[in-house]
Amino acid sequence: MKWIHFKKLLSFFALLFCLEIVQAQPATGNTPDALVRSGDEQIEKGQYYRALEQYEKAYKEIKDKDIAIKIAKTHLLLRDYNKASVWFGRVLSRDRANKYNEYRFDYGRALKMNESYTEAAEEFKKYLESGVDESLKEKAKIELQGIELRGGITENVGLEVKNAGKNINTPESQSGPSLDMDGNLYFGSLDAKEEKKSKKVDKKESKKKEEKEGEGTGDEKTAEGSDDDPAGFMKLYQSAYSEGKGWEKAVMLPELINRNGYHSANPSFSKDGQVMFFTRAVSEGGHMDESKIYASTKTASAWSPALEVKGVNGEFLARHPVEGELFGNRVLLFAADIPGGKGGYDLYYATKIGEAEYNAPVNLGSLNTASDELSPYMVDGALYFSSDGWPGIGGFDIFQSKWTGSEWTTPVNLGLPVNSSVDDLFYKLSPKGDRALLVSNRAHPDSKSLKSKTCCDDIYFIEKRKLVIDLTTVVLDEKKKGLKGATAQLIEMKSGKDGEIQSKSNSQGNEIVHALDKDKAYKVVVSKEGYFPAEYELNTVGVEKDQKIRKEVTLRLLPPESDVEIVTINEPIRLNNIYYDFDDDKILPASEKDLGYLKELMDKYPDMVIELSSHTDSRGNDDYNEKLSQRRANSAKKWLMGKKVSAQRIVAKGYGEEKILNHCSNGEECTEEEHRYNRRTEFKILSGPTTIEVKKEVMNKKNKPSEK
Repeated sequence: MKWIHFKKLLSFFALLFCLEIVQAQPATGNTPDALVRSGDEQIEKGQYYRALEQYEKAYKEIKDKDIAIKIAKTHLLLRDYNKASVWFGRVLSRDRANKYNEYRFDYGRALKMNESYTEAAEEFKKYLESGVDESLKEKAKIELQGIELRGGITENVGLEVKNAGKNINTPESQSGPSLDMDGNLYFGSLDAKEEKKSKKVDKKESKKKEEKEGEGTGDEKTAEGSDDDPAGFMKLYQSAYSEGKGWEKAVMLPELINRNGYHSANPSFSKDGQVMFFTRAVSEGGHMDESKIYASTKTASAWSPALEVKGVNGEFLARHPVEGELFGNRVLLFAADIPGGKGGYDLYYATKIGEAEYNAPVNLGSLNTASDELSPYMVDGALYFSSDGWPGIGGFDIFQSKWTGSEWTTPVNLGLPVNSSVDDLFYKLSPKGDRALLVSNRAHPDSKSLKSKTCCDDIYFIEKRKLVIDLTTVVLDEKKKGLKGATAQLIEMKSGKDGEIQSKSNSQGNEIVHALDKDKAYKVVVSKEGYFPAEYELNTVGVEKDQKIRKEVTLRLLPPESDVEIVTINEPIRLNNIYYDFDDDKILPASEKDLGYLKELMDKYPDMVIELSSHTDSRGNDDYNEKLSQRRANSAKKWLMGKKVSAQRIVAKGYGEEKILNHCSNGEECTEEEHRYNRRTEFKILSGPTTIEVKKEVMNKKNKPSEK
């Protein structure tokens, strides 16, 4: 079977993993072999969600490692790095015979993009030791350089990354944004009129069945959409910004730009704002067959009919056009897979010789690698572009190189927070230079992705903070040596009470950076497994100028014979022995031991306020599971209240199946033990002491599954 390499998916505009163009039904047959063949066919057609469905059905029948690898690779194609890591790990962690050793590179990529840098480095090193593919070995070396780079990068807290909001971003992917001279935003997005329409099962019957089963057998059908529904085309949209109101609801450009039957995306503007460049493409089953650069001229009332740009199009894919200047001439920069280049996509420039006409493309040479370079943007002699061929901290990182008049300088990684552990592209500055924008599939609180948290691309703005108060926590051991892998929780103090908590870790270094707001009081709790935590307080009252604050914190080793674990604020702690009968919320006698110990802790720390939460596995109706878990959390709270613990000190919360700890989300085939791993009761400190001591034999913050 021919597998599509991860980079090849980029041929569908700006990483449109959420958009599948469905052409054919899967092959019939329900035997494992038939299901696998069907999945392979869907991979060939670019129907990755469909392929995943077929592979999962096959794996349910026979727990075959070859099928597990196919599932892992498909998750990686769909940019669900967490699930890809889980499935690769399921096979490779037990592969003593090294049968699947060639997949360690993919496993390392999934781990890296899931921010598991230490584990990723181990897999890349293993591949270098025993891998066969020399090209992948070279890429593994670059990945290791990127992980080393991540360890030395300090986040620029003077920059703030903001999601463009719901009037711009949809659950599907957005592509190639640009701002015109008037500050209007142009970008590509799926045509809302042609979005996938979910096929619903009979909700009444489904609800009755699922409410009856609760945490049931896992055979329940869901009311999710079907991949059999046709998806739409990528179209160009425009939105205006108004102070106080933000971005207006985006409006699709007319058919003179958005030609029927084509995907239109990646707009940019000439320096004078009079010409808009963009791409039109034809794709079949998610694979791009044609992509050409077009230009439209601004008229008094609208954009003129688009014309194909002469000189830059040919028997290759041309993408991401932007205007720039080289050798004193206006040029068009773009990415293309022209034969004879260094990699899949290289960067090119073509000199302007007439209206919408350019000389033959010229390769940008030293900037290109054996991998892909995309989304160029040039301003004041500096070229910004995205690449996964230069050492980076994620998948595609954004780099800057400057033109000296005769050559390009070595590209510099723009670091955090411009780049992330995933894919970052289409970096551009606003015409005024007061902010930048980019496209990323990073997990963000304001992002509403269609499938996984990192499946789809959103547009983000990068702005400078008006006042930069930079806090760096330096973590040391007792010998005053840097201690890697610690976590620092920044806790905002409100009238003596704990407020918002920002938690950051650094697995590659011992410095953790936070941005502080003015006129606020903070507490910082630093922790690392096996060490006593430490904390300090500070405030920014009266700070009017940019300031850098640097605090050293020394962590002491816990004695090896210690029978307690140190728990920090906002850290979920599992109560391992709280059980419930199936589909019931009554506290069983066996549960009283853990609840009794929790009562002792509440007495020991009289100012402690906790969240007491209950969680179900993923089987059954989502709404019913949430209500069941809330009833169970309420029952545990009532038990404690019966032991004279104040109700004001306990926040009961039922999360249902919202916080699954392993890969066993909806539709995943799992053993009963794996499902049990997610059925749990936890507590965490909301306010009061920032750390407490907990007996190891009673609770386990590793969240190991209970025996029942």
